[in-house]
Amino acid sequence: MFVKNLCSFRFCERAQALLHADLHTSSVMVTRESTQVIDPEFAFYGPMGFDIGAFLGNLILAFFSQDGHADQANDRKVGPHFEHVF
Repeated sequence: MFVKNLCSFRFCERAQALLHADLHTSSVMVTRESTQVIDPEFAFYGPMGFDIGAFLGNLILAFFSQDGHADQANDRKVGPHFEHVF
């Protein structure tokens, strides 16, 4: 237990970069001309991999939740865009 808490403390205390800290698919706005990230109210300094991990986790959860949102009008099966993203 002590080792787990120590590792968690070390991870969170590494101020390597300014992080968004709430990065998910609803925080990224993309057009043909630009990409913008919004909602920086939870920003803090921390480990560089935090935002990437949170964003990838959000993509994975969204992918695996698609079956729960399916209905007769929309089966929400994976289309050709999936191979492009992953």
